[in-house]
Amino acid sequence: MNRFSRITLMLLVATCLVSCRAKTENTAAGSGGYEFPIEAGKYRILGIRTDNTDHARAKQNAESAIANNPNLKAMVGLWAYNPPMILSAVEGANKVGEIQIIGFDEDEVTLKGIEDGKVYGTVVQQPFVFGYKAVELLSAMVRGQKLDIPDSNLVFVPYKTIRKDNVGEFQAELKRINAGSGTPPPHNQPEYDTSEKVKIAFLTNTVDPFWNYAHEGVHVAEKEFNAECEVYDPPNGTQEEQKRFVERKMGDGCQGLAMSPSSPESQTDLINKAVEAFHGNLLCHDSDAPHSKRKMYIGTHNYLAGRAVGKLVKEAVPEGGDVMIFVGLMEQLNAQERSAGVIDELMDKPIPPEIAQYLPKDQQPTEEKPTEEPTPEKGADEKPMNEEQPADGKAAEEK
Repeated sequence: MNRFSRITLMLLVATCLVSCRAKTENTAAGSGGYEFPIEAGKYRILGIRTDNTDHARAKQNAESAIANNPNLKAMVGLWAYNPPMILSAVEGANKVGEIQIIGFDEDEVTLKGIEDGKVYGTVVQQPFVFGYKAVELLSAMVRGQKLDIPDSNLVFVPYKTIRKDNVGEFQAELKRINAGSGTPPPHNQPEYDTSEKVKIAFLTNTVDPFWNYAHEGVHVAEKEFNAECEVYDPPNGTQEEQKRFVERKMGDGCQGLAMSPSSPESQTDLINKAVEAFHGNLLCHDSDAPHSKRKMYIGTHNYLAGRAVGKLVKEAVPEGGDVMIFVGLMEQLNAQERSAGVIDELMDKPIPPEIAQYLPKDQQPTEEKPTEEPTPEKGADEKPMNEEQPADGKAAEEK
């Protein structure tokens, strides 16, 4: 088994590392195969509620969870629109402060909620970088230029943890992006030959403000890498909409595609056909399709980002209690990995070594070393020079 296969296997295994209990209605709702509630030390995870990217249904799910679970202490929203819908439901139930809200992504309602003290925190990706790097790497691939890509074909973009103490700084960064002044990330190569114009495409999985930042990254990179890139957001977020777009691009002279698959397993054949049509110039972003022939994945390490969300839950509700998770579609790999990360973190499960290697260096597990016996030169109260010191991890998450 090669390194890529091992990593993919471990990611899938991590998704399933959960103790199972009695079933609830959430299993039928697409909960990723988990059985709830799950006892996780001080926490009880009630379930995962899905909404099929329907915002009205997302709010109804949140309202139902509040009404049916009087001991609910924390609500976790794992797609960009989930935290705002949760906040609306919590406000409607007059439970602000009583139920802690932990989010994912940088919807402006979520950020304002953090600023106002109504949302505890969120873990954000860097969609501007997704768009920029997709254009950079696809352009180079189309031109046959060499790239420095890991053997795993996984290009991870760091996530950030946003709380009240840094939300203002982050909001200012988003304003710069929206104004067309986003800071481009470092290039994969020091120089590119961009004399030949390329025609590529960037496909998302739904319409959402999250993708607007990716659009800005695409537009900045288009000029820099002499690329014409069509961006498409499926209005209803369906596989059929994605399929029609991919098939159209396969026949209109497009030379490469960056795609966020909405259901990787059922779209594998489509992706493989597109890989052939685009002569291998296809990558996934935001959500991966690891069993397809796509060239690479660009985006967040969603399992580790889920662990960061779990840490926010622990901070927000240190005394423990009932927790409910909300997401759009469990068929999407990022939803599976994020929810697995949250659950494993609340259960205090160790991070598998094959995944831990992608943590920042100061967060990677280290082998414990035996404590030295005190000597006349080194007093009993002095720690050995080679003893590892614990790291709080916050600064590393926000790199």
